[in-house]
Amino acid sequence: MCFTGNFALSMMLDEATIASVLCQPSLPLDNPAGIEISAEEISTIRKRLDRENLDVLAYRFEGDRFCRAERFATYRQALGNHFVERVLPDSAAKQDVPPFFEKHVRSPHSVVTVHLIDEQGQPTIAARDEIIAFLRGRLTKK
Repeated sequence: MCFTGNFALSMMLDEATIASVLCQPSLPLDNPAGIEISAEEISTIRKRLDRENLDVLAYRFEGDRFCRAERFATYRQALGNHFVERVLPDSAAKQDVPPFFEKHVRSPHSVVTVHLIDEQGQPTIAARDEIIAFLRGRLTKK
């Protein structure tokens, strides 16, 4: 999630990690295209994704000011077709949010938590369900 930034992707360096989901990875805050991983590490991960035919899911809102399009472009370039991105329209975000978010996070941001609209047919519920299905599918394979 946002402040863990690239953690879920970096975990793919360990062979035990077989499913990676990035939800609005926001770090580094001062570099919209930055992904906080060395070229060697990203190359190792890309080779593993190719070799094992693994994917990395990623979610963000279109107008998110913390996880911007530039970051997803960097991931896309680094991971190729193994980077499965979902960019939700800002209109899909819950508007009634806690005071902290009203004051400090003034754009749709938290796809499967604060800005999730918990109703069938909503894009955020579809994202949540896709993540659960992805994890269940990867983690229950025998």
